Formats: sequence, structure tokens, C-alpha cells
Amino acid sequence: MIDIRNVDFNDSPGRRRASRAFVRDESAVDRIDVSVITPYYNTEEFFSETFVSLQGQSFQNWEWIIVDDGSTDLDAIERLSRVAESDSRIKVIRQENAGPSAARNMAFNHSKGQYICLLDSDDMLEPTYIEKCIWFLESNNEFAFCNSFSVVFGEQEYLWTTGFERGSAHVQANSGPPISVIRRSAFLDCGGFDESIKFGHEDWDFWLSMARAGHWGYTIPEYLQWYRKRAGGRFEQIMSSGNVNRTFEKEIQDKYSELTGCFPTPSRKIQTPFESIITDIYIQNPLVGNYSGRRIMFIIPWMVTGGADRVNLDLIEGLSNRGHDVTICATLSAVHNWESEFSRFTQDIFVLPNLLSSADFPRFLIYLIQSRKIDTVVVTGSTTGYQLLPYLNVFSSAVSFVDMCHVEEPNWLNGGHPRFGVGYQDFLNLNIVTTRHLSDWMVDRGADRSQIHVMYTGVRAISLERSVVFRKMIRSELNISDDIPVIVFAGRMCAQKRPEILAKILNGLKDRGLRFQSLIIGDGDHRPNFEQLIKQYGLVNHVKMLGSVDHQRWLDILTTADILLMPSEYEGISITLLESMAAGVVPVVALVGGQEEIVDPQAGMLIPHSDTELQDYLDALGYLLSNPADLASMSEQCRLIAFNRLSWSGMIDRFQSLLDVAESNRVASSRILISPRFAIELTKLSLDYNRLGEEFHYYRHHEGWSGASNRVPSNDEYKVAYFFVLLYRTSLGQWVSRKKIARKIAIFIKNKLQR
Repeated sequence: MIDIRNVDFNDSPGRRRASRAFVRDESAVDRIDVSVITPYYNTEEFFSETFVSLQGQSFQNWEWIIVDDGSTDLDAIERLSRVAESDSRIKVIRQENAGPSAARNMAFNHSKGQYICLLDSDDMLEPTYIEKCIWFLESNNEFAFCNSFSVVFGEQEYLWTTGFERGSAHVQANSGPPISVIRRSAFLDCGGFDESIKFGHEDWDFWLSMARAGHWGYTIPEYLQWYRKRAGGRFEQIMSSGNVNRTFEKEIQDKYSELTGCFPTPSRKIQTPFESIITDIYIQNPLVGNYSGRRIMFIIPWMVTGGADRVNLDLIEGLSNRGHDVTICATLSAVHNWESEFSRFTQDIFVLPNLLSSADFPRFLIYLIQSRKIDTVVVTGSTTGYQLLPYLNVFSSAVSFVDMCHVEEPNWLNGGHPRFGVGYQDFLNLNIVTTRHLSDWMVDRGADRSQIHVMYTGVRAISLERSVVFRKMIRSELNISDDIPVIVFAGRMCAQKRPEILAKILNGLKDRGLRFQSLIIGDGDHRPNFEQLIKQYGLVNHVKMLGSVDHQRWLDILTTADILLMPSEYEGISITLLESMAAGVVPVVALVGGQEEIVDPQAGMLIPHSDTELQDYLDALGYLLSNPADLASMSEQCRLIAFNRLSWSGMIDRFQSLLDVAESNRVASSRILISPRFAIELTKLSLDYNRLGEEFHYYRHHEGWSGASNRVPSNDEYKVAYFFVLLYRTSLGQWVSRKKIARKIAIFIKNKLQR
């Protein structure tokens, strides 16, 4: 999985070391579901990379039909023979040179799969490419074929995001590589590839012939396919020979001119009220299980740069390094900017909304459980994960279910995910919490204490030698003198972190005449107001705004800090706190959540919420800034606590042991038994609850509809909003909502209604 923030075009699927091997369980397969078809003509040695990427697919129920289109290079012929002999699923067919169109048609005629995967002999696929494409098509019946964003590499290097969403614009120009997964029935409907086209762009003609037959495709918004650009390739040589490309374009446009007004426009399935839940699974992908370790599925909301996500990442790293297989399912649409971080430890990652209608989440999770032989499911931070627990229990009775919670959220759903942990406890074999405080909170709300276990988050220690070196280097970079104390804040600039209180504290320190420099790390909705307060208080010379930084940069910055200031409204035990203590940074933090379980009086200061809170922060910080010897003593105590009680490896040990406890609980006790029919009905209710919440949120807050005040909307506003909800659930409504003029009209109507 590429990191789009820093793309390494050499880190291709055919070259990288796989984090795990996917092996088909031959004893459990009675048919072929996917036929990969490939034309082959004198392909160079990088054909082996294509083979490696196919072997590494998470979906293993495939056959590979390669048509040697009259190769003349003896090395290429030998190379193909060696690959074919290495895997019984590979079949080689030889024909006189007739071009890639004829080769693909020949391969199709010898194929068996209900899905056809087009793969050229020099391209590559990310491990989950085939599986994601076929499941998109399983969930979205209106589409006939599917591909993804592309990594273009070789002679040229860039990311390509244009795909089938261009629709009728394909008549004017092709928009991407031929790599795709196609329904067999659609391939038959369009008649296959035009064998008279031998010089290139045969895929362009193929897609338009699909459109003429009433079919169209979808491009998954993930970089799952690698398309090789070759200066010496056959297509590139032909295209450089003159104006043949422009001539061919004119022929294609004339051939399919009738499509301009009647191009097929399928759309992704929109969830309907109380939509039926399909339980049948129509594809097979039984894999050989990892019998030397656990097979664990994490159901998470997203992969972003948050504290809970850092804990998930650390656990997955530790589990993978110890030989366990990990599968990740993210349940929310988001910018998953840490997905590449997670993919370093497992390639088996699925962002469910990218692929599936929400009504297909349940059967897809069951499919993964059966395919990977999952023995443990961990739900952490995912509302959908909790809501699907009754369904998953009924349809996977041999699996242990665990949840993990970090903090109650008083301003969201009456406690947030820990409240779900209480409500769904009968469908869980174990609750894991990261503070005793949270355990008590759940028990006060009806949870069974015997089922709740505390696991403190662990962090990696930062060596004293490294701290000394980086402290000098980072201070020089930030133009901070060696003798001035540094106060650091890190977190999302939101209401929970109370940045306005933070600004008042820093202003009070300045008014007392204390020397300090403050580093503020993080972004968020409250940042503009915070920066305005910094200017208003005259703190510009005392505060450096560093914005969001990656994790390693944060750890480097910690080496230059002396005090962590965190006046949060609520917390669990913040990962920011733990990493700061491991670096010897003394915490002055709010007495909330479970912070007091970690910070003792010799290692920091805890400030309770009270009428004198601001004064208490100023007194605590003033004491530390004025007494460097005590600050140094507390710093050493912080390091000792982190080393002895909060080690990273100790957290992994504890988590592994708790998964064993969950398995023992599952075997020893019977679960609440409900019928499959009732489980399905509960799932319908949950999905409809989510649907209504999303629609309300969208039309209450999207574009011009977000009210600036707490004013109750008028009946007219509700009527208009309801009309747009209904409209959006049609293909026309989705098309309209993407137009700028529609958004402008919505804002105009909103402004009229509010006058």
C-alpha cells in the first residue's frame, strides 16, 4: 500500500516483502470464481513481478490463463514456461501473433470464472485488488466491471485517479489502463475485444462496446493497481510513429457517436429504509489458517492520526511481529491518512464504505471470518462494529469477541463507545479498558465487573542519549535557546482539549514575568480562535504554532520539551501523556479520566476542574519553571514510571494474555442465544439508525445548511430538507448534488428561509 504523502514508486507489490502469505485451502474449493487473463508477447524479466503480485493476492480462488501471442524471444518463452510450471492454476495457450485483443478473447474462451480479471504481463496488483473489485461488484449489481486508482511507474511516475466516473466523456478519450475485473456475463454481452485493433487502445474500444451493450464500471478510490510505462513498449513505439493515434480517435468517436445521448449511468446502491440483509455468500475464498498464531480481525472506525489509532497501530505491529495474522476493517468514510502505516504490518485492510453498501457489511465480515478462519474479533472505536455484534455472534459461533475502550465521551451518545461496551456486553467475551476509572464508570452503568479487564497503554522508551542529541538539534532548528524551559501542547484543537483555557494559562505565565517558550502541535476547528487569542494576549513571541506533525516528528520534538500542558475537558490516559513521560517531559494535566493512575505527585501535577482551576495551573507551572532542580527530579521519575509500568512490549504481552482469557470465557460460558432472524432484524434497525443519522447530519451541516446558531429550524426548512433527502436517494439527486450550481441554489434557499 503506497503512502500518498510520500510515494515510493519502487515499492511495488511484485518487489516488496509480503507481511503475510495467503494460501488457498484446496480441500474447500469446488469451483473457480476469478479467471485472470493475460496476453504475453516477448515480455521482459519483470514478468516475474507480475506473477509475484498475483500470487500475493488475498483472494486466492483464481486461475491464470496466459496466451503467448507468438513470442519470438527464447528467454521470454523460457521465462513463461518456468512460471507456468510453478503453479497448477496457471494455463498457457500459444497462438500465432494476432495482437492483444485476440489473445484476451482466446484466454476468455478457455476461462471458467464468473469474474474476469484483465492483467497485462508487465503490470502489478496490490494484495487486496481482486478481492475488493469482486466484492464491490457483489454489492453493487448495477455495475458490470470495476478497477481502482493507479500507480503509474517505470519511464514515467505519477498517480492516476481518473476512471470510469467520467462516463460519456470516454467517447472523446480513454482515461486509464486496461486492468479491471469484469462480470463474465457482461464480457459475453459486448462480444469481447475487437480483434481488428492490433496497435493499441483496444481497451478503449472494449469499454465503449460495453457501454453500447448497456454496461458500465466503477473506479474504487484506492491505489490498488500498478501500470508500467515503457518507452520501448510496443504500444509506445506505434504511438510515436505519426498521427495514427489521432486517426484512431476519430474512428472510435464515429463508431460510438450514438452513445453521447444514451450512455449508461449506473450509481452505487443507496440504502433504503429497513433494507433486506442478504446472508448468502456467492464467492469462495477459503484460505489456509495460521496455526502458529491467532487470526485476529480488528473492526475500527478509521486509520487517522489520533491517540486511539496509535494504540491500534502499536497492537497490530506487536501482534504481527509475534506471528499472528491481522485483518483490519474500517467502517467509516474518511481520509484514512494512516492506512499506509497500518499496511506495514498487514496488507489485509478493507475500508468498507469504499466497496460496499452498508447492508452488505454483515455478510462481508462473515465472509472474511470464514475465509481467514478468524478466531478473535476486536471491536474498538467503531459504532457499526458494536451494532453488528448480535449478527456476527449468530453466524460465527466459534469466534471470541472483545472490545477495547479508552475514554467515556460525556458529550456524545451518553458516554460513547464505553456505553456500547456496557449495552452489548452479553455479546462480548471480554471488555478491555485502558483505565480503572473507565472500568468503574462502566460498572456504575450496569456492566459486569468480572468481564472487564484493565490494560494500560504502553509506549516505547526514548533513550537518554538520543534525547540529549535531538534536544540540541531541535532547539537549534526552532531557534530556542538551551536555557529556556519549553512547554508543549499536542492534540486536536477542539472543545475537548480546551485551547481557549490553554491560551489563558500561557497569558497568565507571561503576566507573571516567567521565561518560557510554548510549542503548540495540532490542528482543528478551534485553531483560528486560539491563534487570535495568542495575538490578543501578546503571546506571539512565546508561542510557536507547529501544526500537525507525523509521529516521528512528534517524538523528536518531545526531546526538546520540559513540561506537557494538557488542560482537557476529559481524557482516558492520553497516549500523548504516556509518550511525554517516556521522554522525561513532566505533565501538568487535568485530573480527568484515569490520569491519576499514572501521574503520581513525584512525576507531575494533576489539576482538578474547579472555580480556581486557572490559578491552580499558573501556580503549578510557576513552581516548575522557577525550580529547575525539582523539574529535573520529576523528569527522571517520569522515565522510570514509563520504563517499569508502561512498556510497549508489556502492553503486547498483556493484550495477548487477555485474548486467551476471552477464548477461555467463550468456551466456558454460553452466549445469549437469539435466532438468526432476530439477529438480522436487529441489524436492519441498526443500519437504518445509521442511515437516518447520516442523512440528518448531511442536510443539517452540508454546505449552506449548517445553522450558525442553535435556532430550531422552521417547518419550511424541514420540508425543504426532507425534499432534498428524498431527492438525494435517486440517481438524479446524486448527479445534481455534485454540481456547483446546485450547491449555490441550496445556499440561496437557506438564506431566504432564515430571513
